[in-house]
Amino acid sequence: MPAFPQRPRAFKRRSVLAGLLAAFLGSCHGAQGQAEIITNVAAVRALSPAEAAEARPVHLRGVVIDRSDPKEHAVIVADDTGGIYALSKANLFAPYQRGVLLELTGVTDPGEFAPIVKVSKVHQLGIAPLPAPQLVTYHQLMSGTLDAQWVELNGVVQQYLLPAKGSEIRRIVLSVDGNPVHIRITNSRDPNLQPDAEVQVQALCFYQFNQKRQLLSPILAVPVGIPVIVKKPAPADPFAAPVRTADSFLQFSPESQSGHRVHVRGIVTHSQKPSVVWIRDASSGLRLQAHSPEIMQPGNVIDVLGFPKFGDATPILDECIFQKLGTTNPPAPLNLTNPTNAYDHVSDLVSLEATLKDIAPILEGVALTLQTSGTVFKAVLKMPDYPAGQFNWQPGSRVRVAGICAVTYDDTHPLMGIWHPQSFQLMLRSPDDLTILQSPPWWTLKHVTYVLGAVTIGLILLTSVITLLSRRRLLEQQRHRAMAEAEFAAILSERNRMAREIHDTLAQGLTATSFQLRLAKKRAAAADTVLNQHLDTAQELVRGSLAEARGSIWNMRSQVLETHDLAGALENILKQMVAGSDCQTSIKVTGHARRLAPLIENNLVRLGQEAITNAVRHAGAGQINVRLDFEEKQLCLSIRDDGGGFDTSQPPKSSGGFGLVGMRERAKEVNGKLEILSTTGTGSEIILTIPLPEC
Repeated sequence: MPAFPQRPRAFKRRSVLAGLLAAFLGSCHGAQGQAEIITNVAAVRALSPAEAAEARPVHLRGVVIDRSDPKEHAVIVADDTGGIYALSKANLFAPYQRGVLLELTGVTDPGEFAPIVKVSKVHQLGIAPLPAPQLVTYHQLMSGTLDAQWVELNGVVQQYLLPAKGSEIRRIVLSVDGNPVHIRITNSRDPNLQPDAEVQVQALCFYQFNQKRQLLSPILAVPVGIPVIVKKPAPADPFAAPVRTADSFLQFSPESQSGHRVHVRGIVTHSQKPSVVWIRDASSGLRLQAHSPEIMQPGNVIDVLGFPKFGDATPILDECIFQKLGTTNPPAPLNLTNPTNAYDHVSDLVSLEATLKDIAPILEGVALTLQTSGTVFKAVLKMPDYPAGQFNWQPGSRVRVAGICAVTYDDTHPLMGIWHPQSFQLMLRSPDDLTILQSPPWWTLKHVTYVLGAVTIGLILLTSVITLLSRRRLLEQQRHRAMAEAEFAAILSERNRMAREIHDTLAQGLTATSFQLRLAKKRAAAADTVLNQHLDTAQELVRGSLAEARGSIWNMRSQVLETHDLAGALENILKQMVAGSDCQTSIKVTGHARRLAPLIENNLVRLGQEAITNAVRHAGAGQINVRLDFEEKQLCLSIRDDGGGFDTSQPPKSSGGFGLVGMRERAKEVNGKLEILSTTGTGSEIILTIPLPEC
């Protein structure tokens, strides 16, 4: 590169005199209490935004590097300490071109990113050579300290972009230290500026930034008339370079030339709009970034030129150009029997057998969760036109899945050495990349859940039906019971009425007749034997009829049940029968005591009364125990005494018309079972068990 001429001594002397003058003026102003005048660019750039906002006075001299926006209102000027953006409200800079030496008077301003000078007065001093540019690296560009500075950098052209419609600005993308830098050029087209050419660029450095004054990226602008120097032209036939394998990129080599394009050759395995292509060469798979209008199809054999770039796991080629060599059969997926082998085939087309675990929709398609040999991985189908429910894919199926392999790493970077990936996923090219090998068993978790749900619902319904039927049956039983009780109450009421009628009419009449017969016998002559015999016979008949009437009344009406329940009636009978004797009694009730039908209670009271009477009058008992056991479906009445007992094979005869025969008849009347347990000298026990209606 030709050297720029040095500044003349006269310019240096003027700079020294200007500095002395500024120092003198500054001392004068300082003596008057005003702010010190800033006389060089470095002092302005050293101000903080708050300090620059104080509008400190500026008086400096500098040479114009280039005009800036807005046109005729702004220039970039530089002195011995650096460059700065100068802005005026009026079009003060319209007459001045690059290389003009100006004297500027104004104040500081914080600017939008770096401090600037707002100029109020401009005076041309003459013509001066441009200062030597500062040689910079990519990292210095990214530091944000080079705003408005005149810099020089070296790199390799990656792209040459023609002007947009209505614009004269061309752009090149330069690889500097392996990183892309965008450079604006307003010069005419240089035919030597081709991709892969090594160039030297002198430009003004500007930055893109956000509203918080934070750096986003550098933008370099080459002034009009400053050429981009081509140090090494691009190869005349770039495809004549030796073909390299995909696994040879970014490897250690003391002779490697970084930043240049490489030449690879392979077969297309997959292409994705708008500009992504995957190929397979002799070593591995490779991902390509291109700006080609032609879409490559699987099976195309192509030559590729591109710039190696760091990818997520393996290098990729960026800014690729293609040259189609022919067409062959699309490459078949590499069949992997071990899922861990996928880590060795990044960006290649592979296939695996696995079990489909889950299907989930995503923004641009569906995501599948699969498992094989204890390894869980994902498969993604990015096709918005294929909703998840369209395919007959069911979790639990055994499938073969094919796709482009990609890997992911955890957040913990090793200090050095190999960084092992943690998982992988496959990118399906189409729905045909998933083949069902075996349908899932019917007893999947989903189906089992459905069956259990159906069984649960069925049990709930069955329980509800049974409960409803039970309630209806209970209501029906209660209705029948109420009707039976009403019927029994009516019968008992009628029997009581008949008993009262017999007692008040027939029994009273027979008693009166017996009394009259006794009077007639007293008045009859003692010698009249025949008459006395007739009177005795008539009186015996009346007594028998009266006994029959009283027996009927006794059977038809139980007065004690009108004021007591069953247990109370038996307890009352016990007290009456043993009153005035030394006999001890007890009555015990177990279970849920409840009232029974009047007919049942009347028979139980009469049977118990007969058993208690026999124990007191005939057995000579000293202890009588009565027990009532109310069970759910039956009632047991037990009357036990410690009297003399008897031989059950030859029971004693009753003189009252009842006795054991009457007990059995009453037991039969209530559908009960009567047991008589007794031996001579050991007491007796009468046990009656009768069925009870369900409550």
